[in-house]
Amino acid sequence: MKHYRIVCICQIYNELCKDNLQRFVSNILPVVSDLIVYDDGSTDGSYEYMLKQTPHVIRATKNDFVNERSHKQLLLQEALKLQPDFILWLDADEVLTANAAEKLQELCAQCDENGIDAVNMHEINLWRSHSWRRMDSSYDSGWFCRLWRVVPGMCFHETKPGLHQPLFPSTIRTVKWTLDVQVLHYGFSSMQRLAYKYLVYKSHGQRGYDMLDRLISEEKLVTERVPQELFPEGLWVDDEEPEQMTFAESLAYVEEYRNEVFKPRFSIVCLVYKSVEWLKFVYEQVFKYTDMKDKEFFFVANDANSAVLNYLENNYIPHYVFTNTPEQQKDWYVNNVYRAYNFAAGKAQGDFIVFINTDMAFTPGWFDRLWQAYNGENCVASRLVESGKLRSGQYGVEKDFGRDYASYREKEFQHFARELSEPELLDGGLFMPILIRKEHFERVGGYPEGQVLLGSDLYQPVIAKRGEACISGDTVLSMKLQAIGIRHQTAFDSIAYHFQWGELDSLATAEAERGKIIIALCNDSSLSSINEQAFWNFLQESLPASVIIDRQLVGDQGDYAVNVQNYIRKNYPDVEVIVQNAVLSHRVDESRYTIGLLPDNLRTVGTPGAQSEENLVRADILAANSAQIALSYPEHDFVIIPDSAQDSGQKWKRLLMDILKKFMIEKSNRKKAVEKHKVSIIITTFQRTHLLRWGLYSLSLSLKEMPFEYETIVINDGIEDETEEVCKEFREKLNLKYVFTGQRNLNGYSVWRVPGFAINIGVKQSSGDILVFCCAEMFHANQTIASLTKPIADNPKLLGIPIGKDDREGVFLEYLTKNDGSFDLGMYNKCINLDTRMPFLMALHRSQFMEIGGYDEDFVGIAYDDRDLIDRLLKNGCKYCQTDAVTVHLYHPRAKGYYEGGGPPEWDYNKNLYFSKIGYIVRNEGREWGKL
Repeated sequence: MKHYRIVCICQIYNELCKDNLQRFVSNILPVVSDLIVYDDGSTDGSYEYMLKQTPHVIRATKNDFVNERSHKQLLLQEALKLQPDFILWLDADEVLTANAAEKLQELCAQCDENGIDAVNMHEINLWRSHSWRRMDSSYDSGWFCRLWRVVPGMCFHETKPGLHQPLFPSTIRTVKWTLDVQVLHYGFSSMQRLAYKYLVYKSHGQRGYDMLDRLISEEKLVTERVPQELFPEGLWVDDEEPEQMTFAESLAYVEEYRNEVFKPRFSIVCLVYKSVEWLKFVYEQVFKYTDMKDKEFFFVANDANSAVLNYLENNYIPHYVFTNTPEQQKDWYVNNVYRAYNFAAGKAQGDFIVFINTDMAFTPGWFDRLWQAYNGENCVASRLVESGKLRSGQYGVEKDFGRDYASYREKEFQHFARELSEPELLDGGLFMPILIRKEHFERVGGYPEGQVLLGSDLYQPVIAKRGEACISGDTVLSMKLQAIGIRHQTAFDSIAYHFQWGELDSLATAEAERGKIIIALCNDSSLSSINEQAFWNFLQESLPASVIIDRQLVGDQGDYAVNVQNYIRKNYPDVEVIVQNAVLSHRVDESRYTIGLLPDNLRTVGTPGAQSEENLVRADILAANSAQIALSYPEHDFVIIPDSAQDSGQKWKRLLMDILKKFMIEKSNRKKAVEKHKVSIIITTFQRTHLLRWGLYSLSLSLKEMPFEYETIVINDGIEDETEEVCKEFREKLNLKYVFTGQRNLNGYSVWRVPGFAINIGVKQSSGDILVFCCAEMFHANQTIASLTKPIADNPKLLGIPIGKDDREGVFLEYLTKNDGSFDLGMYNKCINLDTRMPFLMALHRSQFMEIGGYDEDFVGIAYDDRDLIDRLLKNGCKYCQTDAVTVHLYHPRAKGYYEGGGPPEWDYNKNLYFSKIGYIVRNEGREWGKL
């Protein structure tokens, strides 16, 4: 009997913390030939765990939960490379029932013999137990297409984002249903797993009983014991039948897991001690240059003065206070620094910690490049450009862009950093900023409590005194990590500026700034009970920089809400957040963020007022003191903070910190939005030096009235010829960077590949938000770049295209050569029209190119790569914008038969690939593209 090769595909995200992976791996590996895993940005160790189980792990660096179908397509493509007969899809919280290996082979044979495309399997949903399944509310009616027979052209069509889409290939037509093999689903087997599903689906907009509440509601609960013989060996647990819960009880346990589900995955940590100005500087830098989704940023006030402490507290900036003992404070100051970093690591909620200093400035993507460089066996530092106050260390660059925050020349540094950046990852380097897995840090005991005396035991160190020969605490940490297999490495494309001794050399902030009131607590006290008034007083005591505004303050005459609004604007103009009793008066100020607090369950007592119902709709966020209140208002989402909880004051403070963090992100985004655009002109060339010179010459004339900052990147994807010398002629005029990508041709043989590879590299090397793709042979007849890019600055969904001619016979080029670059209209009109819908010369927004994954690097033949790119841009919502830019495609010889009979034979590969991928917008998923 034939033994069929079965490849299992699985998508995972932080499954280790839910205890899913060991069960999944131990049960699936004996059943299949290979296992391919798509890790969707796990931080909990799932990625590292799977690397030890299978060589086929695709790693994404950003969680993209809603793109499951496109991830399935990527998994399918990888699986097909292993030449399987069948593909099995499972999730990490699932296993197959007993004797699956034998029965899967039988099912494969039946499909093979009868031409059946796939097998549907029944899902057994274990419910808050390991042996009882849920039967009601369609929980026992789930059948999923799990086993797919490999056929030619197998693929997913329309891999658009979204939940609850079909998760089987579009090519499947005939299906067999079976109970011979079933799927045991552990995703509902504990309150923790149920809470995860409920909260994650809710965060993605799911609502209603069928789409959301069914995940935890037990009002119709019917369970049944699963027969022991269905369980693989070792999985049967004889546990108690789950007792029915009320919906309020279910919501209560969900709330218990909220912090665990939404905890930050990364913690950025910074010490501060005496300077509010340095504190402000680094805080703004982090938010300006870091995507703060799934991250926390907090300060540790390390023996800090009152000015720093007051500023942190009154501005709701997350922080912890660390105080060394009086004896410790007499030590070498660096000892106190290491102790504080260890303290910070203990407070960090993230799976990864990034340590930074107050005297650091950052570049776009600095954090992402650190995370991309992490491989499970390293900690990764940024490359530092240092001011030169002190000598720099390994890989450090000494160049002065300012010795303090006031003299910092940010624009110059950013330009220098773009030139310096390169996609290298090398062992060693400096020590901050550094990304390190918290588990690794804690396993080696963190930093020593100071510099270590030379020759001392690293694990029981003698701390050096000032002046003694010593090893730095950073080096000791690196050595201890190396001992457990964790290498200290530097990512050369993550660049940060280090002022060196910035806060240390600065004057301490002498006095705390006069505190601004930023929180207004608005309650109509004349209508409140004594208990309510006590609550509002408690809230004011708990929340810094807050004030209660009631009728006693604004007067009884007139509309309370109008009076409050006028009072705030006159007396407290810095108020950013209003906490308002949502029961009676209408929203006091539409221009300020409002938390609607519902203190009573009005619907239950039968007194819901029209005003309170309106306030609930109009508030930016809602808060209640019990789950019972939330249950009575199912159409709304509430933050639940019980009055009786010991830490209710801290919960209110954390809520406000989260809100003000959002404000900080929005403020940073607004600043970036109004900054001047930058244009990156990306020119690819392949052994066309003479045409490149004309292209750069005309470009230099075209850019004389350019309104935007620009850079020119020339990518030589051919051989080491005169191209670099030509580029040197225009280096200053065009702000030109030359990049050679033809390493494959250095053995003397010229190997063709589509220009898309070089363009991808050029994009990754560029820094502009507007991209202009340009062939080397394009002659710029007017202000082409300005004309092409102006529309993109206003609308990122436009594709700027020129009016173009194709010098098919070479008359235009001949005229240029004879007349030193001059041309006339007659020569221009002798050229045929150029199809400018293709990217011979085209402007587009960087975001649109990145969203679709750039040029598809599966195209290795001739042609169709441009057509594929444009199709995907248009399907992603882009539109052509005809401009008055004028260009000519200069003559160059084409291959024989280039225009006749459908092109040379090399077109066939790309042509077939193009048609096989129609409908798939995003490409190059799960792999590094644009790699130099």
